[in-house]
Amino acid sequence: MSSDILPAKLQAYIEKSGIALSLSTQGGDVPLALVNDGFTKLTGYAPEEVVGRNCRFLQGEETSAEQKQALHDFVHDLSQDSGRFPVSNYRKDGSLFRNFVLMTRLRDSAGQTRFILASQFDMTRAQQRQELVEHDARLRRNLSDIEVMGQEFGLAMQGSAQSIADSIALIAKLYLDE
Repeated sequence: MSSDILPAKLQAYIEKSGIALSLSTQGGDVPLALVNDGFTKLTGYAPEEVVGRNCRFLQGEETSAEQKQALHDFVHDLSQDSGRFPVSNYRKDGSLFRNFVLMTRLRDSAGQTRFILASQFDMTRAQQRQELVEHDARLRRNLSDIEVMGQEFGLAMQGSAQSIADSIALIAKLYLDE
């Protein structure tokens, strides 16, 4: 991505983050402008394979219409500053992962959206654990305490992901104003 579009400090921050991050522009089909190593490791796609494309290439058979609509609504509703979206996505190798996407608008000093920053968290294991707990609770009603622990674990994961994403978004917003 050219340095005249993205402030150097913001670009450096995104690139060095250990969290899977992607940055898209607001215009057109909302193409990806930058992805970091975390994104590459999570999805299996190299930056040159994805920059310039809308991230819907990660969607597939198990991506529900509701998931797609929620993402679309956020992107096109400029009044929303941030959103959290569980999405079924696919890696380059075709494997399914449960992506917890946290998106934040990065606005310039005039309030215009310049970019959308997305943090991605692989929630596959947490969701699989949750599904196992729910299944076990149906089979053995007397083990309801396991179901509660499983639900609390899943919620704790999502809450932690939100806190991390909020911190990343705040730093990105500060760099954007420089």
